[in-house]
Amino acid sequence: MQLLHPMYFKPSYLPHNGAANILVKSLSEELGLSLSKKYEIVLASFLAVAKKVNGQTFDWWTSKNEKTQNNWGLFPHVCNGSITKIYKLLMEHDYIEPSKRFPNHVVDRLGFGKPNRIKAQGLPKDSLEQATFIEANLPLILINQPNSPVCKIVEPNHILAARKLSIDEVNLRFGADYQLAYRQVKEMNELWLEHPLYNPKKNEFYSSVRRIFHNGSLKAGGRFYGGWTDIKQEQMFSFTIDDRPVAQVKVNAILLSLLSSLTGKQMNMIGTFEDVYHAAVFQISSIKNARNKVKAVIMDMMVSGNPFKENPLPKNKDLFDNIEEFLCIRDLCLKAYPALKSLDNDCFNFFNDLSYHKSEILSKTLLSLKSMGIVAYPMHDSLLVQIGNEFDAVEVFKNEFKNYVSSFQKENKLPELGFDIAFKVKFDALNHIKIPGSSS
Repeated sequence: MQLLHPMYFKPSYLPHNGAANILVKSLSEELGLSLSKKYEIVLASFLAVAKKVNGQTFDWWTSKNEKTQNNWGLFPHVCNGSITKIYKLLMEHDYIEPSKRFPNHVVDRLGFGKPNRIKAQGLPKDSLEQATFIEANLPLILINQPNSPVCKIVEPNHILAARKLSIDEVNLRFGADYQLAYRQVKEMNELWLEHPLYNPKKNEFYSSVRRIFHNGSLKAGGRFYGGWTDIKQEQMFSFTIDDRPVAQVKVNAILLSLLSSLTGKQMNMIGTFEDVYHAAVFQISSIKNARNKVKAVIMDMMVSGNPFKENPLPKNKDLFDNIEEFLCIRDLCLKAYPALKSLDNDCFNFFNDLSYHKSEILSKTLLSLKSMGIVAYPMHDSLLVQIGNEFDAVEVFKNEFKNYVSSFQKENKLPELGFDIAFKVKFDALNHIKIPGSSS
């Protein structure tokens, strides 16, 4: 079986059921270890990854260089010494062996050094199959170093793909701001540990998330990433929270809505709406795939920070019939959404700035729902909640959006708009309801 994404070891798992606890304990005894928290995490993570790859190889960095040591130091409760020690013991007891498969793994081309591909062996197959693990030990806050290149192929699947600031550097640079962001994520992780998200397809649980900021700043990016956030949409409706199915509460065109609201520049639409993109789409309804093309043009502008782009990004080039079509849609979008012309300004000069504002609103929404006793999991521009909590989630999300925008506008002396975001609530791949927004 070929894995879609090459797997790598990361010390982020804990045992979640009796079978997993027995496996971890028996393995620690065989290795001659006294089972402390750090060893429990490393051993459980090895077993969880071995179960995931199901006989395939995976990468486990063992270099003694400073970068590798710093990377392991980003994970709570463990250190480079404990990870290296267990790696050596597993090798000595023939539980892992070197492998040369995936020699051209993309991480090699990102400057991580040659991948250390290994294969697990000798583990009790039946016991491992019965064992369940929970991802509960991810770094809470990660900040990419300034101007770090990020490979979209492995990020966010590979959480260390871009070079990160060390914990000491982060504390020194950001102090109280870092501690606040850290506490907020920690508070959510503590709630999720009591009410983990269950993925029956992989038979594993999630209760840990990290926020990844960019460009050496706590004001860029900040999106939430967990073990569930890169799973295909159609699979997530099999997830459960406390044995109850989930619904997805998704904001319509949140980045474009944010840009217009924060700048105080009204879209050319009045009244209720279900889809923000319709203000441009209806003008080119005869063009095939019109909505996707409008969305792609707008995202190209936001990612580049250039509202007057003359060519689509390479990944979107084949979407358009020709350059003239791209330019025509661009000009329509600039008229329909005047705020796009603000992308050159200091506050909105690139995509990660908008992602930061979106993530802050999402964070406030998660914490507000927590105060109401509602468990919600972030998924990019949406939330996963138990069916029955979806309309509470809509109202809280809507209010947090309006409050955040209002505070920003007052602080920056910008005109306030009368604007309510629109939502789509999905119960499965086929069933959903739309909750209109409004613009005055």
